[in-house]
Amino acid sequence: MQAFVGANHRPDEIENIEERIGIVIHKLKFIPDSQRTKVTYLRETAPWQFARETYVDQAIRLAGGIPQTDPSQADFAPEVLIILSDKPVANLLGELPATLSSSFWPDTNAVKNNQVYLIHHPEYLRTPGLYPADDVEILAEIINSGYFVYGRNEDVWMQFDLG
Repeated sequence: MQAFVGANHRPDEIENIEERIGIVIHKLKFIPDSQRTKVTYLRETAPWQFARETYVDQAIRLAGGIPQTDPSQADFAPEVLIILSDKPVANLLGELPATLSSSFWPDTNAVKNNQVYLIHHPEYLRTPGLYPADDVEILAEIINSGYFVYGRNEDVWMQFDLG
């Protein structure tokens, strides 16, 4: 976990970060990999562009998800789609309907079940290691909403309703 947390934090901060992430891991330890949620994330929506970032992949795993970043893989079947774009929310809200109605997106469970989320706060999941505990907690709240309620859906993320 030390590599995920990074070296940019004081020892007392590292202890707190590791404790917070440890709570998430502990709550999810009895969920087998076969039952974990498949998560895809994009940095761009028009045109859509898959992101492949080690830090975000690790955060998704720690939050109880399975990152999927390659639509050509046979097991590609995202159940949650997270948008990590730096564009203004108004722009994203305007672009997403067209993006999610094109290509293979309408056939994914993420779109069919309205499991599309925007991380709209500019500080989270943008700079690897800046807020590792927050990043894991935010993703855990989205991916495993039945287990976690941190209340970040007002200030950090929002669900995009296609209906």
